[in-house]
Amino acid sequence: MSIKLTLTIHPDAADDIRRLMQSDRFAAGKVVALLQQAKADPKVIDSLLEHGFGADHAAAYHVSKWLELFKIGYNIWRLKIWIEPKGSLRYRIVYAYEPKSLQYHVLAIVHRDFDYKTDHEITKRILKAYNDLGITIH
Repeated sequence: MSIKLTLTIHPDAADDIRRLMQSDRFAAGKVVALLQQAKADPKVIDSLLEHGFGADHAAAYHVSKWLELFKIGYNIWRLKIWIEPKGSLRYRIVYAYEPKSLQYHVLAIVHRDFDYKTDHEITKRILKAYNDLGITIH
């Protein structure tokens, strides 16, 4: 029996994607395509907990911990999609991982200008979703 990692999209993130479809169909398409690929490809899902994966365009995307929240026990990550030749999509995928259930939860799609401050309304929304889902705080 193999271990099955899963990826779900929180309703807040689904709303973010719907809004993105209205404002930037290209970006929304890239986000949705990567999420679909992650659901289907174990290699992608396995890379989602590898801090620094894809740095310097070594892969199609870059994974990093949300370090400020990691330091206080939240298992929250950020994914940046690279756009060739050397740029990145204007949006980031913010997700959490629950090791007890082997489940990834996409919590938000944020603009790259989002500053990740803990007092920002989007951060508060992300932490509320994290806590409502009962994801472990270490």
